[in-house]
Amino acid sequence: MKILYYIPYPEAIGAALWIYKGWKHAFEDSGHQFLEVTASEDMERKVRRESPDILFIANLIDLVVRKDTLLRIRKTGSKVFLVLSWPLSLTEIEVIREYDIADIYFGEREELEYPNKFREATGRDYHVIPYAADRRLNFPTEPVPKYQYDIVYLGARLPKKKQAFEEVLRPLMRKHKVGVFGPYWTTKDNILRVCQRLSQELNSRAASEFFLRKRIAIPEDEENRFYSSAKISLNFHERESDGSQPHYVLNQRTFKIPACGGFQICDYVPALGKYFAADEVVMAGNSRDCLAKVEYYLKHDEERRAIQAKGTAKALRCHTYHERVRHVLSLAQLSG
Repeated sequence: MKILYYIPYPEAIGAALWIYKGWKHAFEDSGHQFLEVTASEDMERKVRRESPDILFIANLIDLVVRKDTLLRIRKTGSKVFLVLSWPLSLTEIEVIREYDIADIYFGEREELEYPNKFREATGRDYHVIPYAADRRLNFPTEPVPKYQYDIVYLGARLPKKKQAFEEVLRPLMRKHKVGVFGPYWTTKDNILRVCQRLSQELNSRAASEFFLRKRIAIPEDEENRFYSSAKISLNFHERESDGSQPHYVLNQRTFKIPACGGFQICDYVPALGKYFAADEVVMAGNSRDCLAKVEYYLKHDEERRAIQAKGTAKALRCHTYHERVRHVLSLAQLSG
């Protein structure tokens, strides 16, 4: 099959890039042709030119503005797989209810009542398909000296995670060898981010890709060595938009850390129990609990390694994008 994947800015740093690559690698490894359509291209024109079996939209898109485009695309015979981000506006809900704009609606939101609420509001089915590990990049490897930290965190410095940074990372940095990497942590990165954004606005993909390479703290082909080498890998999630806990979307790190051979301590996300058992990934109830568990597992190597081994086996067996491809194609009753 031919897959056409909508990614507005392939050269932009952030989760969207790694999600795109995860789906790309899995579809290609499964024998499918994988193409992209970007924000600078005419989506409908490219669909008509390429005649894909599936138009896969996994990034932010204005459903109201694109409604007629999606309806025309469906009439060409291409199936539309639409990933929805929460919250949906009342207008977006109205569009989904009134018009059959996609063949499959899915997303990562894990709130137990959400699929039923979505069906009640729109009359359409919603499928939970979480993020995953990229089997080409996320697998265990031998430790390397430059990444042998006691504790690591790889992720953007986002305001919604400020509490975790202040109450967990900062105290740990005073006591242990801690490595923190990712966007927005340094002045240099913030300057490069501005340059990259200007390049995007000027439609200069080459320049944007140059600044992207400069901003990546841990190269994608070293991420497995990074997690395999550290004793403990921390994972923090964003709070809900109203600032409440718990969060309802498991991030990519949840699956990538164990897949890479890392030992994960994750903040409290109820849905984690759907994918990992208590002896496969450690979850902390709050900041104090997280600090206590970090100290405990730094001192108990055998317990830590046993949990890591089980988590790694589960992630590689059940939580790669290859498994997600099989799942989403089965929903659409297409052969994987």
